[in-house]
Amino acid sequence: MIFFTQHSLLKLKQREISESLVSKTLKNPDHIFKSYSDREIAYKKFRKLYLKVIYKEEFGNISVITQYWTKIIK
Repeated sequence: MIFFTQHSLLKLKQREISESLVSKTLKNPDHIFKSYSDREIAYKKFRKLYLKVIYKEEFGNISVITQYWTKIIK
C-alpha cells in the first residue's frame, strides 16, 4: 500500500503532480537507486521530464517522502 507523508501531500499540491503519476512511478519505475536511511529513489520518464520519487519501504508498505520533476537522473 502507498502512503503519502504530510510533506509529500503538500509538495504534490505545490508542484501540481497527481498521486496517480507517483503511483505509476512506484509501480513501474524506469530506474531505482538506493539512498541514505533505507530510502530509495524511483524515476519514471513522462514526456521530456523524469518524475523523481523518494520513498521508504517498510513491511510491504511504501511511504512517499517527496516527489518532483527533473531533467536528469542523478
